[in-house]
Amino acid sequence: MKRIAFASSLAASILITGCASSPKNTDRTQAADTAYTVRTAEEVRVPNAAKRKVVLALTGPKAITESKDWSEFKREWRETFAEHASDASVAYSFSDATPSPTGEDGTILLVNVADYRIVGIGARIFFGAMTGNAFIDARVKFSSLRDGTLFGEQSYNTSSSAWGGIFAKMTPQQVDSIASNIFLDLGGPK
Repeated sequence: MKRIAFASSLAASILITGCASSPKNTDRTQAADTAYTVRTAEEVRVPNAAKRKVVLALTGPKAITESKDWSEFKREWRETFAEHASDASVAYSFSDATPSPTGEDGTILLVNVADYRIVGIGARIFFGAMTGNAFIDARVKFSSLRDGTLFGEQSYNTSSSAWGGIFAKMTPQQVDSIASNIFLDLGGPK
């Protein structure tokens, strides 16, 4: 009986202390918990006046936007970006449709999601490695809210390792990492 308890404890500790994610190289220094985000090296230059307001919209292929968890995925982006915008003192809104220029200063962030897989915190805690990998493959266009001029584009890709156990990065942390990187690319209001 003691051997079974010891083996169970050992297996649980190995699962819990497994690697958190499969780190990938990125061209900027990030905290250790965001090292799994890969961002292309393209530079996005947003004029200072356009840094004061952000309008976010998500799109993607029909198979992606009609998936059963698309609304949950959009909610995660909407809420996470609201927090980042608040922290950066940037006006923010979320659009369910592709935004059109409004004539006012700001930036449209049109996120084209090529593929994703949601893995929530609860699933990771209860099922560990059996939940599989969370990932996001997205490309973001930074455009002028005033006239639609394209400021630049950036690809953001995240992934996790299911073998990271309950500490592997799940979808909420991955969206947060992408938001952090986008606000770094956007820069704060000046």
